[in-house]
Amino acid sequence: MPVTRMFRGLSARLTAPLESLDAVDLAGAVQGIGCSPVEDAQRGQMVTLAGRVRTVLSGGGERFLGVTAEVYDGTGAVDVCWLGRGSIPGIDTGRFVKVTGRIGVRSGQKIMFNPRYELLSGQPRAIRGGEV
Repeated sequence: MPVTRMFRGLSARLTAPLESLDAVDLAGAVQGIGCSPVEDAQRGQMVTLAGRVRTVLSGGGERFLGVTAEVYDGTGAVDVCWLGRGSIPGIDTGRFVKVTGRIGVRSGQKIMFNPRYELLSGQPRAIRGGEV
């Protein structure tokens, strides 16, 4: 039986979409550095989260009052907003960051305003074509 279970797990990993494999690897890397998963973060809670920056928006207007980055950790995403800023050096798409602040909710999306942040030097191990 253990051999059958092993082959089922290997088969599932080989046939799963790359995005879902990357999400699993990213979630594991985030837990490995001692951060909470985004999916567990609740409104009003002070948390430390980490993940990959997927988007960065800046400018004025009703929705963007500074720099807003979407940080994804494999379990979910949180918008991170620094009010009154035009740009933040190092906050770029694809960068791995750690943020600490209080979780809020805006339009059904988790958001964190003016968090402390740390730019992490490494990226979590990503699955690339052919690697398993």
